[in-house]
Amino acid sequence: MKRVRLAAALLAITFSVSVKQTVAADTTDFSGKYVINQTKKAQNGSAQSTLQVLQNENAIEVTLAQSGKSTTSHCPFGGSEGDYTSPGGVLGKCKAEVKGKTLILDSVVVTHPRQNSNVRVHAKERWQLSRDGKTLTIKTDIDFPDFPFGISAAVSGDTPTTTKYTRVDTP
Repeated sequence: MKRVRLAAALLAITFSVSVKQTVAADTTDFSGKYVINQTKKAQNGSAQSTLQVLQNENAIEVTLAQSGKSTTSHCPFGGSEGDYTSPGGVLGKCKAEVKGKTLILDSVVVTHPRQNSNVRVHAKERWQLSRDGKTLTIKTDIDFPDFPFGISAAVSGDTPTTTKYTRVDTP
């Protein structure tokens, strides 16, 4: 009887590991270095922007370098929050989630537009890689959770931005 239970336990463990490996294998790996795609008009006088991305089963780490400054964010998978730094250097929290072939980075920072006032800025980025893995498209929605919906939409412009990057190498 003990052998049957042991065999059943080993079979369950083997199946569990196999399922986790299959799920992990189906997850898109965004790791690599990317440079922003710029139009000829934007290239005149604008700084190069690069992303360095490291992804593992627990988190994704994104380093953005632009205008001579570099910011790094560590966004865990699984619902917990990690440390986020906005492109402007404001500290906040972030988390990551994979839905199908889309990576979602959810971040919140608190800004202080006036003395003794706080405004939360929420950004939701949806990352997708092209089929050949060479083009990264990031669609970003911004909102302000502390404002009523109509005001939040008016302030954020109610328009998502889309940025495209080209992969220049993989780690």
